[in-house]
Amino acid sequence: MTNQKSNIANLILLLALVGVGLFWFKPNWDEVSALKTTETAKQEAKTTLENQLKTLQETQANLSETSEVNQETVLAAIPEGYQQDKLITEIVGIAKKNDITLSSISFSVPVNSQDAIKKSTISLSMTGTEGDLLTLLKGLENNARKLVVKNVTVQLGKTGDFSRANFNISMETYYQQSV
Repeated sequence: MTNQKSNIANLILLLALVGVGLFWFKPNWDEVSALKTTETAKQEAKTTLENQLKTLQETQANLSETSEVNQETVLAAIPEGYQQDKLITEIVGIAKKNDITLSSISFSVPVNSQDAIKKSTISLSMTGTEGDLLTLLKGLENNARKLVVKNVTVQLGKTGDFSRANFNISMETYYQQSV
């Protein structure tokens, strides 16, 4: 009987120790689990950043293979950052250089685009002749920054003895994400 009471006491003591151990180590297990989750998220972020770095290094290697003049041409055609103020100045400068008065300029920039090279839509309005339109298009085509005309809308009209037209030009420009 004493042996049986001793076995029961040992069993109760063992169960009590296991219970105390669980209460003692449970918070640590939760902390380890949270740390493992954080470690996994940081590993994924590290992998993403390493891939981006690899892409940037490949791009830099490709640019390094070309001459410095070509590098500057590429950066002028597709600048880093949108640089809307410079873009407006360039477009207005092209119009002034060709004696064309722009009625309006409007921009739309895509939000949260994940592409390395981003694009923006620009709309211009002007009143003039067909020659004015062709001169403006040639100036846009010869600009250092890449401007691709996507659509031209023409509304014909007459003011007195002069034939005039309203032109709406839709085009795209490109820029790189700032690092």
